Amino acid sequence: MLAHVDGAQWTTAMPLADVLAEVLEGSDEGLLLVDPDGVIRFASPTALRHLDLRTNSVGAPIAECHGDYRLIRMLTAAARTEEVMEAHWSTADRELSVRARRVPGPGAGVLLWVRDETRMRHLEKMRRDFISNVSHELRTPLAAMRVMTETLEAGALNDGPAAQEFVHRIGLEVEQMSQMVEELLELSALEGEQRPVPNEPVPIVDLLIAVDRLRPLIEDKEINLVFDVPAGTPPIRGDVTHLQHVLRNLVHNAVKFTPNGGTITIAAAEVDGEVELRCIDTGVGIRSEDLARIFERFWKADSSRRRDGEGSGLGLAIVRHVVAAHNGAIRAESEVGRGTTFVVLLPAWEAPAGASA
Repeated sequence: MLAHVDGAQWTTAMPLADVLAEVLEGSDEGLLLVDPDGVIRFASPTALRHLDLRTNSVGAPIAECHGDYRLIRMLTAAARTEEVMEAHWSTADRELSVRARRVPGPGAGVLLWVRDETRMRHLEKMRRDFISNVSHELRTPLAAMRVMTETLEAGALNDGPAAQEFVHRIGLEVEQMSQMVEELLELSALEGEQRPVPNEPVPIVDLLIAVDRLRPLIEDKEINLVFDVPAGTPPIRGDVTHLQHVLRNLVHNAVKFTPNGGTITIAAAEVDGEVELRCIDTGVGIRSEDLARIFERFWKADSSRRRDGEGSGLGLAIVRHVVAAHNGAIRAESEVGRGTTFVVLLPAWEAPAGASA
C-alpha cells in the first residue's frame, strides 16, 4: 500500500497502524489514545508497561483498566482544553513523565504520552548528592584551616609550641583534602574507562606488597597482621595496579576501625576456578542496616565507626568499581562489636592454550 508523508510517497507491505506499532515498540515513550467516552482506542506496548495496563486493554474503558485517579483526572482535564497537560508521577517503582493533549477534530479524544524517567531521576539525585557530599567534605577542613590561620595571624605565631601544633594540624587537613581529590580523580577514571581489563597473571604476593605502605599505621596501633595464603593459590586475571588498590583500601579501612591490639587477617584461596580474597578484622563492626550502603560514594556509617582520620568515604566505592571492572564480586559480612569480613571473588588467571605455565 502507499502512504503519504509530507507530500512524499513510500511503500509498505503492512498497514500504517502496524508500522506505527512497530516504531512505538522500540520507543522509550509510550502512546495512549482514549476516545471521548473514555475507551482506549490505541495503546503502544511501552504505554501498557509504564501504566501497568493489561495487554487486552484496547477497547475497554480506561477507568476499568487503571486505578490511578491521576490518570483519569488528567485525561478529563485535557479533553476540556487546547493546552498540553504535563505532570510527573511517582509510583511504587517508577518515576513517570506524562503529557496529554486533546486531538483536534470532533470526537477524536485525548492522546497521552508517557515516559519512564526512573533512571534519569536517579542519576540526577546521585549528582545532587555527590555535589552536596563533596561540598560538605571540603567545608569542614577548610573551616578548620581558616580558624587556625586566623589564630596564628592573631599572635599564636609568637608561641612556639602552639604555632607548631597549628601548623601540624593544618598539614593534616591539607593531606586529607589531597587524599580526597586523588580518590575522586581515581574514581572518575575508573568510571570512564572503557578499555578491557588486561589478561595478565597477578600473583597474590604482588597484592600483599601493596599493604607495606600501611605498615606505619598498623604498627602505630599495634595491630597483628596475619597472612593466610596457601601455596598453590593461582594468580588473579587482571591489572596489578588496580588490584593492589583493592587490597590496600580494604586493609586501610580495616585499620581505621580496628582498636589498638586487634587483628587483621588477609586470606586467599581458590574457589571453583576463582580466587577468593578475604580481609577480616576484629574491629567495631557494621550495623546490618548499613551494610547495603557501604560501597556508596561518601557513605559513612553511624558514629560508632567514626574515628579521627577516617578518610573521605571513597575507598570502598573505588574497591567496588575495580572489582566490577574485573568481572568479580564483593560482599561484606559483619557483626557489631565482633568485626567485619570483606569477601572478594575474582577470576583466576588461566594460561592461553599452548602457552607454557
